[in-house]
Amino acid sequence: MIMAYKILYIDDLETDSRQQDLQNLGYEVKLYNPTSNLNDFFKEIDVDTNASVLDYRLTQGVNNACFDAPTLAQTLRTKHKEDSQGFPLVLMSNESIKVAEYDKDLTSQDLFDFVLTKEEFSKDMVSFSRKLNSFINAYKTVKDNNFDLEKILGISRESNKLHSRLISKKEEIGRNLFKFSCFIYYDIVRPIGLLIGEDVLSARLGVDKTSSDWGNLKEQLNSCAYKGIFSDYHTRWWMSDINKWWHDSISEISLRRLNADERVELLKEKLGLKDLSASITTQHSVSSNFWTICKHSKVALDPFDGVELLLDYEPWQEKEYISIDSALIKMDDYKLIVSEVDKKAIREIVKKERDNG
Repeated sequence: MIMAYKILYIDDLETDSRQQDLQNLGYEVKLYNPTSNLNDFFKEIDVDTNASVLDYRLTQGVNNACFDAPTLAQTLRTKHKEDSQGFPLVLMSNESIKVAEYDKDLTSQDLFDFVLTKEEFSKDMVSFSRKLNSFINAYKTVKDNNFDLEKILGISRESNKLHSRLISKKEEIGRNLFKFSCFIYYDIVRPIGLLIGEDVLSARLGVDKTSSDWGNLKEQLNSCAYKGIFSDYHTRWWMSDINKWWHDSISEISLRRLNADERVELLKEKLGLKDLSASITTQHSVSSNFWTICKHSKVALDPFDGVELLLDYEPWQEKEYISIDSALIKMDDYKLIVSEVDKKAIREIVKKERDNG
């Protein structure tokens, strides 16, 4: 029998309803309304606690706590800084502004594994549960495999899949369980780079995901699937394996040199999958040599047609883009990470379209 994960839920208000929600998801929930004494907090942590969910504001309850969630989180992280222990901490609050602040740069906060609003939790509790379980499983896998990066990622050391700078950064992190698991999640699994998700896979194969044979095509790529931690929440494929599969099974001409129609025709011919449709360009795109996706709309995009987002990328990560179509309607959301040259070009397109009616 699989034992329920044990969650320490920390909130000074409305704890009963949230406890029921978590219990309905299959968790064993222990409530804690914090006091002003941090030692009381540590007394509430059981040996078999698997994770803790914290409300941001903790100073309004009857126990007169004099600190909020970040203080509790920092205290726990500091305690387990060097001992390879600890468990996932999740910030879940009604204060959307605070959640947004932490969500912008979680990895620099050194506090929470992920954050969300209570409204987001209520809208999709199943997704929350899958994500939390994935983090719990990741912590256990990291400990069980003694921080062996290749084993944790589900690959052999001989595969040579990992960038040298990635390996050296892993050494810099050391045996801090929280930082190690978050490094894999936020720097390897989520970004486009060594691994790609389904939207990018669709773009690079040139295939529209609504095609009837899209599922059958993905089955052909099972050997390329990522099987490391967080694969129970995010479906990913190793791009190096996709390239090898394409070369060995489809064509010696690289994917990058072909447009979507050419890629799809080769897939149909080699695999006998007749119901595959090619992805199409957006209104303001020219090339169908798709290689990435628009960060906003997720549509297939050739970087040549995209607006580059000026972010801090690791050497093994690929740059992100938004399409011109998205930039025209969502520039306010991206203006701080778009170059002045691209802003000017977008303004010129807006002016031209306005002048043309």
